[in-house]
Amino acid sequence: MWNTNSTTIEILIMLTRLSVASSLSVFCTEVCFSQLAFSDITVTAGTSGPTAKDGLGGHGVMFADVDKDGLADLYITMIFSKPMPDLFFRNLGNNTFANEGAPRRIADFDGGSHGACWADLDNDGDYDLVNGTTWDSPDYPNHNNIFRNNGNGTFTEVTPLCMRERREGTRGVICFDADKDGDLDIFCVSGWKGSGDTPGERNEIYENKGNFSFVALKSGPLYECPAGQGASDTDYDGDGDIDVIACNRDGDLNILRNNGGFNSFTRIDPASIGIRHRAYSGVTTADLDSDGDLDMILVDADDAGHLYNNDGDGTFSFVRSFFKVDGYMAGLADIDNDDDLDLVFAGDKKAYLNDGSGVFAIGPAIPVSGINDPRAIAFADIDNDGDLDFAVGVKRSRNWLVRNDYTGKNNWLKVRLVSPGGQAGAFGAKTYVYPTGQTGGTLLGMRESQSNCGYLGQNDPVMHFGLGHRTCVDVVVMFVDGTKTTRYRVAANQTVLITGAPDGTGKLREATK
Repeated sequence: MWNTNSTTIEILIMLTRLSVASSLSVFCTEVCFSQLAFSDITVTAGTSGPTAKDGLGGHGVMFADVDKDGLADLYITMIFSKPMPDLFFRNLGNNTFANEGAPRRIADFDGGSHGACWADLDNDGDYDLVNGTTWDSPDYPNHNNIFRNNGNGTFTEVTPLCMRERREGTRGVICFDADKDGDLDIFCVSGWKGSGDTPGERNEIYENKGNFSFVALKSGPLYECPAGQGASDTDYDGDGDIDVIACNRDGDLNILRNNGGFNSFTRIDPASIGIRHRAYSGVTTADLDSDGDLDMILVDADDAGHLYNNDGDGTFSFVRSFFKVDGYMAGLADIDNDDDLDLVFAGDKKAYLNDGSGVFAIGPAIPVSGINDPRAIAFADIDNDGDLDFAVGVKRSRNWLVRNDYTGKNNWLKVRLVSPGGQAGAFGAKTYVYPTGQTGGTLLGMRESQSNCGYLGQNDPVMHFGLGHRTCVDVVVMFVDGTKTTRYRVAANQTVLITGAPDGTGKLREATK
């Protein structure tokens, strides 16, 4: 007869549970792999752009529905060794696109562009375009450009004089409400080396005064920080205002903390908040463990990505590194609709799946055979089937468009935001999704609306949430100005409009220009 005490029995029960949990995890992983696959549809979709050697040069990728037809359109910035146009692909539906940059007057033929941003600069409910110009040429001066959306997906250039007077080699471009006055200001990275750039080189900062009138700021940490390559607008410390994180090829990461006003930023030492890696090209922030704060992944010069977990107070703890990754940034999106954010490095051959706690395991393969020098990645549900597809800007081969062919039964929700002032996308807002009846409790997911993330990437401003098998959820949106809108029992598998309207009904206020 085998005699044992209660402690031994408890240990045996625990081991049995662990074994069962491990078996279920393996089973779930195998099921997820069988339900998640990707297809390279670039050529059939018509989004590769020029393929001749002297016509290559893809860098930034930016999604937004600019003609308000319910389909995410795609902009790809181009730069290599000669003046060339940028590429605008209008989404026609059925996984096809038309190259319409020239007829819509946003091809922006010049010395070449890195950064660009779709942003509703005049709060009229559609997306205008800020386009950064990099190289000067005798016929095409390298000032940046602003193109106003005319309301029908055609554009008119309205670049202000203060922007035309600056001739910098622009890389990243972000648009964010720095001073919480309801409109979007502009930050442009000058140069690509950061600390290794010319000492006198300064970034471009423009305060939005309304009606496409801007004032250039020429002092302060945003103006002077040694930024190079990509930039992200993000509330990394969770205090409700939007900070700026800008990369630095030759030095420490630029972390610009917003202290509550346009002229009140502080450049802080990354080590003081736990960041000990440098970021060569891109920093991507998102809530990876569904605890309501923003974690981050940095990409360095040695083809490695470094994951940091937010400790909840604006400080960070290093978690792990991903080695031999491709591309200049990490992309974060829920590609299997299981309610957590997964990881795809731009141009990499594999995805990484999140187990729900911010722990990643190697996922399915991505069809990128032949890709050469991928740069940025951005996500959008291009075919409105509820799962996230993505595009990659590629410098030395054609660009890439990848369709998500998820066949599982997980549900989803998309949230289209409009700010209290009428701004499409409501950049800086945070959207929280909870199980029905549990608002304020355990989160299913949080998304921050951003203009750009990582290295020259702009995800579709329509927020996407995987819901697993849930059929309805509660949604809370916190806008930058403090306005809070709550919607209860929102049904899954739809796109819902949420505005900052006082009654929270989602009714659009009258747009004004």
